[in-house]
Amino acid sequence: MPAKKPKPVPNITLNEEQQAVVSAREGIYAIYAGPGSGKTATCVKRMAAIIQEGVDPNTVLALSFTATAAKNLRDRIEALTGPLSIIRTAGSMTLHSLALKFAEEERDVFPFTLAESVLASEPVAAKLCGDAGRKLEVDPRSLRSAVSLWKRNRVRPSAAIKSAEDSLNPSQLKLALAYKKYDAAMRESGVMDFDSLMYEMVEILEKKADVRARWAYKFVTCDESQDCCLTDWQLLKLLSEKHSNLMCVGDPGQSVFGFRGSDPRLFLNMEEMFPAVQKLYLAANYRSSKKVVDFLKQIGPVRDLAEKFHTSNEDGVAPLIKGFLNTADESLWVVNSIKEAIWPNSLVS
Repeated sequence: MPAKKPKPVPNITLNEEQQAVVSAREGIYAIYAGPGSGKTATCVKRMAAIIQEGVDPNTVLALSFTATAAKNLRDRIEALTGPLSIIRTAGSMTLHSLALKFAEEERDVFPFTLAESVLASEPVAAKLCGDAGRKLEVDPRSLRSAVSLWKRNRVRPSAAIKSAEDSLNPSQLKLALAYKKYDAAMRESGVMDFDSLMYEMVEILEKKADVRARWAYKFVTCDESQDCCLTDWQLLKLLSEKHSNLMCVGDPGQSVFGFRGSDPRLFLNMEEMFPAVQKLYLAANYRSSKKVVDFLKQIGPVRDLAEKFHTSNEDGVAPLIKGFLNTADESLWVVNSIKEAIWPNSLVS
């Protein structure tokens, strides 16, 4: 079966904000992008331009949070550059895919022996977690959630236990002790869950300069950076340490993964981890009407970005804020609004 051709990339005309991002090369950049600002197309143009300038694509890394987003980036870049011959530890991929490839490539440097298949399947992870939880009368689902947050914030079992003891919190202490059992069982089996893959990669890169040198990239880009947790940020720092070329892109007002440890403040305050960071803004909105954009300028949670919002779109209809007593009433109102817009005088009750 012939290979699928990459989807064509629209030949968009870059505005001044987008051109500044595409032209950015050496250095650390934080790109704060508002809704409908064309951030993906802008990132694609920049990465394609870097490769077209002669930079080895095997030294260019683009990271995202979903496999679909990573594939979309890869396809759109190749639509501009032509097919690229890239080794499996470069190109466009998810953070977890990179960590899995790291474990497969560097299994000899891990502090415990890895199984042939290093990623714990869901049934295996659930069983190990269930076994650890039952021994300490801890709900397995609560345990997995707690373990994920601990690992995303780089908290080892010993530190979690000490914190629970210091706070005199019996339920938290049970969780921490179960975390220790779960982590030990994982290591004994030679497997890791996704959070462990990230955690162990950061630990090894920090401690082993020779390994870190093998995983140094000329240019690193991270999309949806508002959803990065502490471990993610520390990994980005290690990957870009040698050449100091890192671009983090995202909308800090659209972080939706706080429950799993993401913290948009790490993105907003990148200078705390990267003192030389340069901040650029993508504030032109090509998606919304002028009245919607004016409304967002007033309520945007990130003032530095929101006050820069602008659009050349038509005025449109002013946004309406409406409260409901329950989701049923809300759903009925939405349905009626749609029906009235399409078929006037056809309301349902």
